[in-house]
Amino acid sequence: MSKKPLDSEDQPNPEAGFSSNEVAGILSRYDIGTISSVRAYERGSSRAPKALIESDAGEFLLKRRAPGRDEPRRIKFEHTVHGQLRKAGYPVAEIMASRRSRSTAIRGSHGMYELFRFIRASRCHGTSIELEACGAALSDFHGILNDFDYPARQGGGFHGVSRLDKHVEKYSSHLSRRSRRICNQIRECYTEAAQNVDSLGWSKWSTTIVHGDWHPGNVLFGDRSNVRVVLDFDNVRREPRIVDIASAILHFGRYVTALHNDEGSTWPVQLHEPSVKSLARGYASHAARSPVATELAALPALMVEAIALETIPSLLREGRFGDHSINDFLPVVSDSLKNMLSNSGRLIATLQTILG
Repeated sequence: MSKKPLDSEDQPNPEAGFSSNEVAGILSRYDIGTISSVRAYERGSSRAPKALIESDAGEFLLKRRAPGRDEPRRIKFEHTVHGQLRKAGYPVAEIMASRRSRSTAIRGSHGMYELFRFIRASRCHGTSIELEACGAALSDFHGILNDFDYPARQGGGFHGVSRLDKHVEKYSSHLSRRSRRICNQIRECYTEAAQNVDSLGWSKWSTTIVHGDWHPGNVLFGDRSNVRVVLDFDNVRREPRIVDIASAILHFGRYVTALHNDEGSTWPVQLHEPSVKSLARGYASHAARSPVATELAALPALMVEAIALETIPSLLREGRFGDHSINDFLPVVSDSLKNMLSNSGRLIATLQTILG
């Protein structure tokens, strides 16, 4: 996480970072006391810029919604979910209401804005206590929202979507023959994984409100290894809860592997088995009902879908993934999928023992 001063001039590009004039105009619509500091907060998607605000009323985080995620009806649904969780005592950051309209999202010069009370917390250190708390918090999330009666957004997840095909068709023609071959292998792997999930009964599984982005950047901890705050509700939707379990196992499992290997990168994807068990035990300890056997059987395929969709569209569109060129990184993605599939039987057996 890093902080730096805001740009001094107004910026017309809605996907650019904040300008001083833009922030001043938005903050003038809130009652947050005398402001002493405004700093850019570089965390998460660059398409949704953030600023850390310090005032005599505390610390706040200003966020401009990313283009495509700023539709008022979508925001209202997410904020209603957020309010239901907060009412139940779940660890979420308070969304501040504007002074006059008491709105929790306001329209400004470059889009839609939200202001949150900032909560100081830290990322997971990879301990079993933290991971069990993480699994329990996910289970509580599903439990609180299981009977949530509000028109829910459908779709938008990583299972069985056409986005990967469209990007391959649009951007892969300029690649080398070897890269095109690997790219098509990844696409075929994604398609087979999606078909496997469908054949196991996706359309028949019960649904709930899922978080949609359960990873170490969105689940932060306090000094007692407790979950201090769960962030980012931009992807909440109605789907089978197994997608959140798959995300938790994938993202925390690979993150802890990187910690144990003392590496900064989570690539190629490898899961830390003790961490997977801790997450599963935590989820099971708070779950009112266990996932059905077919849901657990689908977990490796869902993770294959998540890995492919996390990487291929942006990799093809931008020609890079972080510091890696497309030709160097495509084999890493391919190897990650092969590793996931080769260990799928062991993973399913482990999770069936704990969650089944």
